[in-house]
Amino acid sequence: MLRPHFAADGALLRIRIPGGHISRRGIATLSQITAKFGDGNLHLTSRGNVQIRGIPVTDDQQIPNELPHIVAASGFLPSSTHDRVRNIVASPLSGIIGGRMDVRPLVSALDRALCTDPRLAELPGRFLFGLDDGRGDLAGMPIDLGIYAIDERSAQIRVGTFSGPVISSTEIVDIILDLAHRFLDISEGKWNVVQLPKKGRELLNNVEFSNFLRHTKSGDRWSVERFRRNILHGIITISTAESAVAGSVPLGVLTPPMQRALLDAAEHSDSTIILTPWRGVIVTPVPTDQASNVAALLQEAGLVLDPASPWSRISACIGSPGCARSRGDTRSQAVKLVRRLSSPDTSDDGSPYHIAGCERACGAPHTPHTLVLLGSST
Repeated sequence: MLRPHFAADGALLRIRIPGGHISRRGIATLSQITAKFGDGNLHLTSRGNVQIRGIPVTDDQQIPNELPHIVAASGFLPSSTHDRVRNIVASPLSGIIGGRMDVRPLVSALDRALCTDPRLAELPGRFLFGLDDGRGDLAGMPIDLGIYAIDERSAQIRVGTFSGPVISSTEIVDIILDLAHRFLDISEGKWNVVQLPKKGRELLNNVEFSNFLRHTKSGDRWSVERFRRNILHGIITISTAESAVAGSVPLGVLTPPMQRALLDAAEHSDSTIILTPWRGVIVTPVPTDQASNVAALLQEAGLVLDPASPWSRISACIGSPGCARSRGDTRSQAVKLVRRLSSPDTSDDGSPYHIAGCERACGAPHTPHTLVLLGSST
């Protein structure tokens, strides 16, 4: 956040939201910040973080002096030295419904421990920690270090694409941080574990461990795509009294009407808004007898609650005019693609699409998808 990126539409600030959990007050604060300093939107990332774009800069490429202070005072900058490395994704519904372990306390513990370890400020900004609660929803993400829960008291370490030992839940944070130190010992400037000569196997002392995720019965495991579409859309029943309402944010852009709708939906004192790693949102808990009204409110504002909607599987880079590299307007192309896929005359296999303005294909999904490259004949 203290190192803004400069794009064609102004400066860009990324605000880390470890685990994706944010309070109603937090959303309200970010809404006020982007309304005053940015383009009015909150741009969601594939790590459950938030970007504020379109921030005006001075002739010497400086953002408004008060902006970092406002963000810090709002609680979004607990460590000025470690801000870039606070990249932690977690199973969004953990501790709410499903899963084998409630990883929410681990997110907080890992974030605190990370920020209090001076050396770990040296981790690359692209380094990613992931805490999978056992349902396998993070299986398709390029996690550097993390866990896959076996039960409520044990989990298997994950290092890149490799599986590590099964450990006690009380050891998780310490072991993950120890592995992060080992990475720094041998990384020689590399961005993540898959760039290591043995793609992270050396952090496990080249020992082969059985992959519990791979051997889990298919009935107990949800693929990322199935989870994202079929589970993280619509009304989710938690109990007879409580529900959650989930949906996709088209192209990851939370517009001002969507922001207001989320604030209205999370009006209860214990409500939380969860930003998912798939550019979606969850409001929980919602009284079950009000869930339909909340769902209608969010849909009217533009969120997608229908898993069959093409918007639930279309992503795009920022495109023109936000990026000088882009060869065109990716958003307008996305609208055209949605119209085409919505036509009964279109043959569609249901696969995800990513629209990119150049070959870098920023923001592309980590799971299989069809790439639509603007200006390309292929």
